[in-house]
Amino acid sequence: MFGDHGDGLVGEWLAAETARIDDPDFARLFADHVAIHGVAARDFNHRHVRSAKGDLLGGIRFYGRDVGRPFVEVCCHGFDDLDGLRDCVRAEWSAFAPRFLRLHALPGRISGPGIVLDSTVHASRYRDMPEPDGRVTVAPFDDVADAIAMVARRYEALAVDDPGLARNISPADPDDLRRWHSAGQLRAIRADRQTVGLLAVAPGAITWIPGDEINEEVIDVGYRGHGYAAAAQGAWARNVAADPDRYLIGTIDRLNTASRRTAERAGRPRIMDAVFVSLDS
Repeated sequence: MFGDHGDGLVGEWLAAETARIDDPDFARLFADHVAIHGVAARDFNHRHVRSAKGDLLGGIRFYGRDVGRPFVEVCCHGFDDLDGLRDCVRAEWSAFAPRFLRLHALPGRISGPGIVLDSTVHASRYRDMPEPDGRVTVAPFDDVADAIAMVARRYEALAVDDPGLARNISPADPDDLRRWHSAGQLRAIRADRQTVGLLAVAPGAITWIPGDEINEEVIDVGYRGHGYAAAAQGAWARNVAADPDRYLIGTIDRLNTASRRTAERAGRPRIMDAVFVSLDS
C-alpha cells in the first residue's frame, strides 16, 4: 500500500504498541474502570512474552467495553502454530479468563475451527474510488443538534432491528459530533433536497494504516436501501478530500453486512481482517 514507506509505518506502530508495556496512563484507561480480584493496574499494560515456542506482544482488551467479554489483543508474534500461541496466551492472561485472542491478517488467511471473524478493514486511495453518481451531495449541517438527533434515532432503531449488531457497535458521542462539526469533518448527506444521513471522516489510523477514517456513517430512518451511503463516500472523495493520494479507511463489524456492501460499492475493498481465535480447550 505504501511502498518503501510501509516498513517505517509498521515500525512506528510497533514502537507505540511496545511503549504500552511501561505506560501507566495506558493501564489506567482500563484499571480506573475495571476491578478484578487479584489483578493490579500494571496487569493491564501490554506484555512482551518470551517462550520456548515463540514470542508475542499483546495486551488485555474488553469487547464493546464490556468487562464480561475479555480477550487478548496479539499485536505481533513469532509462533509457528496457533495451538502454541493459544497455550501461551491462556497461561499468561489467566487472571482475566479470556475466551479469545485476536489477530489481524490478510482476508481469509486465518481460518478453521475456533476462528471467528471480528471485523473487516476497508481502504482505498481517494483517486482510485469511482466517480460519484451525482445522486447525493454532502454539506455541513446548519445545526449540529440535527446530526446528534439523527445518530440517536438511527441507533435506537438498530437496537430493535438488529440487537446483535447494536451490542457490538456504539453511536458517536455527541461531543465528538460537535468537534467534527467544528473542524469541518462532518457532513449532511442530501438527496432530493432532503437530509438523508450523515458522514463523519477525520484523520486517523487502523493499526499501522494511516488515512482519513470513517468515524460515523448513518442513513436516517426511512431512507435506507437506496445506496446513499456509498454515493456519499464518492462525493466526499471528489468534493471534500484534500489529498487524492490519501486513503479513506474504516473498520466494519462482522455483523454489519450492509456497511460492508456499501464499502465495496464505494470502491473500498477489504484489505485486512481482525479474527478471534478461541482459547477454549
